Amino acid sequence: MREQVRAAGWDACIVVNEARAVLGRFGRSALRGDDEASVEDAMTEGPSTVRPSLGASALLDRMRPKSLTSFLVTTSDGRLVGLVLRDDLERG
Repeated sequence: MREQVRAAGWDACIVVNEARAVLGRFGRSALRGDDEASVEDAMTEGPSTVRPSLGASALLDRMRPKSLTSFLVTTSDGRLVGLVLRDDLERG
């Protein structure tokens, strides 16, 4: 899986269960890490998420102070909706 994520040009992978609920994020350090480690052991559990109803300017206000480049969007029950990229928000 690490090779597939890197080959696709991504620097992270979102881990979901069969109901598409977000379990964790498999980020840059995990992608560079031990290829023998399981995803469960390598992922960061419980990444921060926002709801689809949050506006673009409010999301940018959250992202800028922490220099975040992306944010996960989920439903209230934790199901993955998508990933918002800061560059896309700033291009508006």
